[in-house]
Amino acid sequence: MNFQEIISQLETTKESRLHYYFVTEEQNQEIYALLVHVMGYMDKLYLVEVVFTVLKELLMNANKANAKRDYFLREKLDIQNPNDYIKGMERFQENIILRWNEQLAHLDGGNYYIGLLIKVDGNSIHFAVENNAPITQEELARINKRIEVAKNYNDLADAFSDVSDSQESAGLGIVLIQLLLKNSGIGSDKFRIHTNDKLTRATLSVPDVTSAVEITTTLKTKVLNEIEGLPPLPHSLTKVIQLCNNPDADLNMISAEIEKNPSLAADLLKLSNSAFFANRSQVNSILQAIKVVGLKNLRNLLYVSGVRKIMDGQYGKMQDVWEHSNRCSYYARFLATDHLHGNKIADTIAVSALLHDIGKFVLLSVDRAFFKKIETYQRGSDSGNSTLLEEMSIGLSHPQLGGLLAEKWEFPSDLRVAIEYHHKPFMAPVDLRDLVEIIYMANMMCDFQEQKKGFYAIDKNLLAKFNLDSLEIFSEKVKKVETLYKKSNG
Repeated sequence: MNFQEIISQLETTKESRLHYYFVTEEQNQEIYALLVHVMGYMDKLYLVEVVFTVLKELLMNANKANAKRDYFLREKLDIQNPNDYIKGMERFQENIILRWNEQLAHLDGGNYYIGLLIKVDGNSIHFAVENNAPITQEELARINKRIEVAKNYNDLADAFSDVSDSQESAGLGIVLIQLLLKNSGIGSDKFRIHTNDKLTRATLSVPDVTSAVEITTTLKTKVLNEIEGLPPLPHSLTKVIQLCNNPDADLNMISAEIEKNPSLAADLLKLSNSAFFANRSQVNSILQAIKVVGLKNLRNLLYVSGVRKIMDGQYGKMQDVWEHSNRCSYYARFLATDHLHGNKIADTIAVSALLHDIGKFVLLSVDRAFFKKIETYQRGSDSGNSTLLEEMSIGLSHPQLGGLLAEKWEFPSDLRVAIEYHHKPFMAPVDLRDLVEIIYMANMMCDFQEQKKGFYAIDKNLLAKFNLDSLEIFSEKVKKVETLYKKSNG
């Protein structure tokens, strides 16, 4: 896919069309990367996740519709005949959905196609997904029912417990589209499905001006109250942080304050003697340790120490979150040094990665079962940004909550930005984007290792930037870093 060629088409003829027989996860990855280009060009980057989620759902539905028709033809069944339709659908789950990887071979080069059209009109963007198969009455009834059902929900939380579709796994799809468009400010009326005796066409128009709807849920209120009720960082730590922020700080005074806190002193000595600071001789004193790691790294260590003390005290040891964060921190430091950043920002990156998921502690504490339900829904899939489901269900995502916590505890701007944008690096301020991109990639590598995400869920542009733009290369890199991580943890 030539992004610049498509942008050029949009600039000159105002439209571009892509043609598929079957949209694979790799092609979805390319479409996401294309949207980052196109939506950025149209100054609508903030809507990338919403538009991609809608388009991916529509493309998947088109895949299923074409696969179904191909299957009916192979079985010599008339899809328009009610009796044949019932007969075919009895085996649809077993022969199509559970054998999804085989469908590309059936459809590639065949009679059925899928088209993706992008059209620019002033400052508005129009998308269309079409496939050359008319909707049956049964399918149309199911779609209309979903659209009607969606009107009853204000957020995705209600839909999770209420919507299912045993026949074609379409359950949340149409409902999700309606909620995304309504709450993003695009408007559910900007989505239409048309059909005739030759094709089915779903259209989405993104207007020039959108006004997002603020989602208010009981869960959101509980989460915000939880943040409000969290204590400030311990005074003993903030006192040292203030000293670290003073360019004229007396290192002996800082050393004396740290020595009053045995656990902090032990952490500092451990850090100063770690391989990342590569000292020839053992560091034995706090003053020497401060000189080795530097005031900025010391300050970051204080934030980590304070956050762990508060989170473990409030919520117990959520070991799964900390284990992921520790892994992410190691991966992030590896990426930073591997891509010639050296120690310039490597230590800030390691701390940012360690704290990137602090918003999850609050979500899990308020409703662990529901949050895990969202994770399970997307586990292992090559879906888009999972935080979008959090926003549509709760009104806030865990990176946004992490940003609120970072603000409450007066983190420096680099840590705050890394936490808040680690799922949306393209939205981060330009001067800190390198930092956030490394946190993003480290997080996705960890999710891949932990089987939470697939390779094709990762931003193709950033994979290319990190020289990881093939599944084989990416898998090998993850395997290498994971081996080093396990070795470092004994």
